[in-house]
Amino acid sequence: MTPQERIGAVAQRAIQKYLAVTPGEQVVILVDTVTSPSIPIALSEATLAAGAEPIVITIAPRRTSGEDLPKSVLDAVVAANVVISACSRSPYHSSLKPLAQEAGVRGALNSPPHESGWSDGAMQYDFIELRQPAAKLRKILTEGSTARVTAPNGTDITMSIADRKAVGWLSGIAENPCETMAWPGGEVSLPPVEGTAEGQVVVEVAMTDVGGVAEPILWTVSKGEVAEIKGGVEAEHLRRIIEGVPNALNIGELGIGINPGARLVDDITEAKKRRGTAHIAMGDSANGYGGNVVCDLHLDGLVPNVTIRIDGELVVEDGVLKF
Repeated sequence: MTPQERIGAVAQRAIQKYLAVTPGEQVVILVDTVTSPSIPIALSEATLAAGAEPIVITIAPRRTSGEDLPKSVLDAVVAANVVISACSRSPYHSSLKPLAQEAGVRGALNSPPHESGWSDGAMQYDFIELRQPAAKLRKILTEGSTARVTAPNGTDITMSIADRKAVGWLSGIAENPCETMAWPGGEVSLPPVEGTAEGQVVVEVAMTDVGGVAEPILWTVSKGEVAEIKGGVEAEHLRRIIEGVPNALNIGELGIGINPGARLVDDITEAKKRRGTAHIAMGDSANGYGGNVVCDLHLDGLVPNVTIRIDGELVVEDGVLKF
């Protein structure tokens, strides 16, 4: 099949299997001016084939991921049945999520904005196959008290996850009202307890809003916040992004990738779903996610080849899942 045919096939599977769209439903397809035009076209065609009504909304790219959307856009989403976002800046950690859930809307609040993210890699993997490992990992994390993440690149960070509920177990599938997730399917995550993260994180490959990471970015973490950022051009870019943003230094997420089809590319949307990786985020942990820190930013940093212990028990070892 050609790349366009593969995109069309994935869009059909997404509408029919992952979102279970039925005749008469309204499906908001949210994109920005960076999004490849083939994506909303394929999703619209798949929506029409299901007997539903596609509503494509194009916005200017947000300045950062997590920045709120215009009220008119939010009003359109909460009036619909399904929402799919394929914007270049993710609105997942904005008010979109709690508003959609409160209104009973289901859908994907973040997905790849570029053609290659749909025609190849993680989006080509059947998300149904991820439900079982996602459910197992959700149980491990939700019942755990302490997480430790290490990696050959120097990452070594410990955090409390006590009484925090893991999310992401939907693995890219939202068949019922109020269910929201992100595409590609393939991660389980949760917000650490505020003020507990201690250690060092070394980000490689990709980071939200930074893009590809050629020179590792080193975070020194103390009392749940990033106390120092070191590195090259990408580290300086990160410092500019977070400058003056309240709560941007908060450690807001620990996520574990479980999708074997995901590639280590410079798009964090896909890279963080790669099986055996971790991503640790700076910024927001609230907005329906389960934490208490509100921030206009939520920036995921990728750590490959991780070893993760929950209460001392191995969950991931050198990038290999142990459950």
